[in-house]
Amino acid sequence: MKNLAVLALVLLPGGALAEEWWQGVWTFDPEWCAEAENVGSVTSAPIRITEAEVLGYENSCDITEVQRMDHAQAVYLRLSCQSEGSRFDEDRVIMRTDETGLAIWIWLGTGDPELFQRCE
Repeated sequence: MKNLAVLALVLLPGGALAEEWWQGVWTFDPEWCAEAENVGSVTSAPIRITEAEVLGYENSCDITEVQRMDHAQAVYLRLSCQSEGSRFDEDRVIMRTDETGLAIWIWLGTGDPELFQRCE
């Protein structure tokens, strides 16, 4: 019976392995979606956000902390990054634009949030 419960969590929508709304391949320039398979290896490519990392061109960040802000439809990520031999910590706030899941706002720690669109 225990195995059946675990299987149900995995197979049902919203189960333990379901992708969060903020995870996926995102870009601020929709033309870059053509390079979605080359994230991290070419300059004009989108970013990939998984449950464990944020990957972009010449940088990768491990997600060390996730705080869900369900009331604001947002998530805070604490990142431990490396880029061109340097290591640094960064904060990100990702905000949902609507229920479609096709766009998000990402606040990069300073200035105004940037609008990113999902690559499909």
